[in-house]
Amino acid sequence: MFTDIVGSTELAAKLGDRGWKALVSRHNSVVRRELKRFAGRELDTAGDGFFVMFERPAQAIDCAWAVIDALRPLDIQIRAAVHMGEVEVMGGKVGGIAVHAASRVLNLAKPGHIYVTGIVRDVVAGSDIRFTDEGVHELRGVPGEWRLFAVEEAAVDGALPVEAMPEPAAARRSWAPVLVALGIGAVVTATGIAFVLANAGSAPPVVPRANSVLRIDPTDNRLGALVEVDDPTSMAVDGPAVWVLSLRGRTATRIDPATGTTAHVGLPAAPTGIAVGDGGLWITTGFGGTEGGGVLRIGLANRTIESRVTLGDGVGAIAIGDGMAWVANRVRNTLSRIDLTTRSAGDEMNVGEQPEAIAVGEGSVWVANAIDHTVWRIDPASMSRTAVLTIADAPYDLALGFGRLWVTSSLGNSVTVIDIATNSLQRTLAMPGTPRGIAAASNAIWVAISSGSVVRIDPENPTDFRQVELAGAPEDVVVGGDNAVWVSIRE
Repeated sequence: MFTDIVGSTELAAKLGDRGWKALVSRHNSVVRRELKRFAGRELDTAGDGFFVMFERPAQAIDCAWAVIDALRPLDIQIRAAVHMGEVEVMGGKVGGIAVHAASRVLNLAKPGHIYVTGIVRDVVAGSDIRFTDEGVHELRGVPGEWRLFAVEEAAVDGALPVEAMPEPAAARRSWAPVLVALGIGAVVTATGIAFVLANAGSAPPVVPRANSVLRIDPTDNRLGALVEVDDPTSMAVDGPAVWVLSLRGRTATRIDPATGTTAHVGLPAAPTGIAVGDGGLWITTGFGGTEGGGVLRIGLANRTIESRVTLGDGVGAIAIGDGMAWVANRVRNTLSRIDLTTRSAGDEMNVGEQPEAIAVGEGSVWVANAIDHTVWRIDPASMSRTAVLTIADAPYDLALGFGRLWVTSSLGNSVTVIDIATNSLQRTLAMPGTPRGIAAASNAIWVAISSGSVVRIDPENPTDFRQVELAGAPEDVVVGGDNAVWVSIRE
């Protein structure tokens, strides 16, 4: 997929160097946030455009629409082009005729539109994606004639007020357990052992699928619940229950496994992060709404929005610890803290480039920065850094456990292990796919793999892990108060 900003030359002349630089920074932050959502791999960026690779063409199309929608409040219009074909990888660079074709299609795309080639239209046939025929074109420097199609924009439903939220059709539940057993037919690979699914007695099996949240009991490897949630992303633990964000639906849903019930809270803008602490649910909204980005505080008991702290566009990751809510801003490259008692913003410090994840524990606040590949260790009392480590690949998520900091990298398909006693890199673990969220249980580290699985890492022997095959694109993983593992699965 290729994207660029429409009318960039005119915008740059109108805004001046400083204004244009600020606009491009906000644009890049939005694009990278959506790439994170849709498992896109950023290959290159130059000026105002992105070159990205995806595992499936539908992911690229969905991501392009998400970027277009997210940039509208900023008065930024882009165009995008998607093509599918074989590529050549040379010295870490991706090239070939397919890349040239996609680039040429971008030149023909109209503002605010996504153009695709005929092969993409054919591959996604049968989906709910619709196209308009844009005729046959010649692509400069690319042999032959190419039929191009414009993707028709699907309607996006707005969020309802909290009091008007209905019980959504996507909240149908299937609670029948199924045993996840290591069977004779399990596939043994160099990277781990894959579980297989088997029925538990006569109960119908839980079938993992996209747009759902799955519960796994690690004591007996039983899938205890499957709750359908539209476009589930980040999660947070509330005792044995779990909260999950829906980016597309702009809701936060509480799932209670004890009663088999769900509760929903409508949000005024698209959520970007979630945490639970001090009797409240804390949700960041990076863009949109009437006041821009900020942090919402929702009461766990009354499930209503009780307060809001404005922190500016670009707010993303959030974590709770030491009486504070710690919030990262991807646009300003800052870490802010909010007093949980007064619910007011306090100090703010500069961190690395594009902070993506935060973890609090072991007497420190940890911040992972995607652009410069750094992990910062910060003293929560003085708001000063005590260590900065550089890892090989862009970090995505963090988890503390077993005396170590575990860092996922979606671009490098790896988990980096950091010894927190010595502030040193211990090892890098190759994953069997693109890792997303990560969480520590009492006896294991769990990693969501967006290609359709979760990995269970033995902290005593990290190179020995087991892979649980799922479906869709697992996005986040958390461990509940009962040590059950929850996984959000996207399309």
